[in-house]
Amino acid sequence: MKLSPRFSWLRNVLLIATVLGLFTVFWAPVKRLQLYPQDHMLVDAFSDHGQGGNSNVYWETDQQFICDLQSSHLLDKYCGLSIKFFDPNQAPAADKYTKLRNINISEYEQVILYANLEGPDSELRFFIRSTPSTNGRDLSHAKYMFTYFEKKELGEHPAAAGLNQFTIPLWWLDNNYRSRDDFVEDFSLIKEIGVDIPSGSPDGEYIITLNKIEVEGKWISNESLYAIIIAVWLVYFTAELFRYFLHQRQLFTQSINTLEQSVDQLKHSASNDHLTGVLNRRGLIEAFNERPELNDNYYLFVFDIDHFKQINDHYGHSNGDAVLRFFARQLSATTRNQDLFGRWGGEEFVLLSQQRHDADAYSFAERLRKLINQQDFLLSYQGRQYNIKLSMSIGLTSIAKGEDFTTALNRADLALYQAKNAGRNRSQLQN
Repeated sequence: MKLSPRFSWLRNVLLIATVLGLFTVFWAPVKRLQLYPQDHMLVDAFSDHGQGGNSNVYWETDQQFICDLQSSHLLDKYCGLSIKFFDPNQAPAADKYTKLRNINISEYEQVILYANLEGPDSELRFFIRSTPSTNGRDLSHAKYMFTYFEKKELGEHPAAAGLNQFTIPLWWLDNNYRSRDDFVEDFSLIKEIGVDIPSGSPDGEYIITLNKIEVEGKWISNESLYAIIIAVWLVYFTAELFRYFLHQRQLFTQSINTLEQSVDQLKHSASNDHLTGVLNRRGLIEAFNERPELNDNYYLFVFDIDHFKQINDHYGHSNGDAVLRFFARQLSATTRNQDLFGRWGGEEFVLLSQQRHDADAYSFAERLRKLINQQDFLLSYQGRQYNIKLSMSIGLTSIAKGEDFTTALNRADLALYQAKNAGRNRSQLQN
């Protein structure tokens, strides 16, 4: 297709702009934000001593403090350093802890730590708490995110950790879970940062030198730059083809979109349970068969809601359906992308998950069982509301290399049957 003079000129301008844009990926300066030290910050050393524990923390210099970590009757031992940020516009006499401000680092890519660690353990934990609340006296319910820095990373050179390397611990989710959003890290409403020694570390004296904490990122990310370049060129080529193929392209795109939507709807309806939205029996079997040959680290879990028939009989089938949806939602939230989870039928659900060995698989099953059993389920029946306790029995088994799904499922069902006969609300491993 021969280009008009106007479009030839525009193409040359776009080529030059694209080359210059790509060079900015390598030469553009990074943006930094210093979180510590800075004005308008509150720095506190903390330990379990205030809770009756044996650990202590004290300052050695302005930038160095010592954690004397000692076991006690408390479940967790801890000591570390907390940094909060207060609003400089508040009245001088006001309590700065009740007027904290947010720090937004969501547009940055990594945390840079200038620190040093000496002590019997090799890890220093860096944590972040995020909440819209302005009162910093009690941040126990703020979203807790953390990552670890190895001792060998620290020292003369700064250590870096990407924001995508932070995680939310299971204990925080157990205590604060409200919706799926709680599983997503949030770096836009930071109220507190800090470092501490992990609770499982050996007893002893830890010397922590904290010189500086920064966050670093690009003024424009590679992804955004590439997206802009691609978008500009797409607009250009679309304009070039507009004179010739607009009508045909619209019809073709519309047909393709309609066909894809129809195919997706058919696939979803055939492979997903209409009540809970998770995979159904057919979807599970198809997904299992489409996988490459499994190694010896895969386990099959079968979950069965205890006394589900009594829920249907006493509170009606609509409440029974609500229990099934709640159950599926809770278990789905704990699965990983590579796991397979679905409803096998009735009140029975199946999970295929990779675990390191039998002990890990059993511990994982127990964690899920307790997660369900520790929650109250609120239902409404005949104008009244009821809180009921849910429990489930779990049968699990490892899947041998090359073993078919049905054989493993029969073995897991046998383990489930044993768990039911042993009194329900328990896990049973069968190999």
